[in-house]
Amino acid sequence: MRTSGLNKFLIEVIRNEAVRSVLAITKKDLSAFAEVCEDALEKLSILNLEHLDANAAEQNDLCIIFDDISISKTQIGLIKNTLSQKILVIKKNDAEQDHQSFLELGFTHDIEIKPARVYLYNLKTYNNKRGWNNPEGWANPDNFEKYRW
Repeated sequence: MRTSGLNKFLIEVIRNEAVRSVLAITKKDLSAFAEVCEDALEKLSILNLEHLDANAAEQNDLCIIFDDISISKTQIGLIKNTLSQKILVIKKNDAEQDHQSFLELGFTHDIEIKPARVYLYNLKTYNNKRGWNNPEGWANPDNFEKYRW
């Protein structure tokens, strides 16, 4: 069983995030990856982008989009809204034009593994709760009932 740098990174993410089911979107042979993570996962689904359909696919803990797939903003939106709350995108280092698009969609540029750049999206940490962003602090509540507008 050979563990490459990418497989090692992915299994680390799966264990750290307590992931039980993974949806991988790729055309690659993932048998080595499946072997490495068989004890950590309950379910590993592998889809080609052409077969991506919100009605056909089930909700997963993590969706991994590999660098052999060219994906649009609309397709990423479909994944974010219906298929997974955690998304990991692996892109080739030379894919500079996609960098801004991923940042616009709420992804963070996580790390760079030797041949690839990794973007991460997690709905739970995407929009952190801020102390000032609550109904008590809006529209000068001390002035209610004091002045006529």
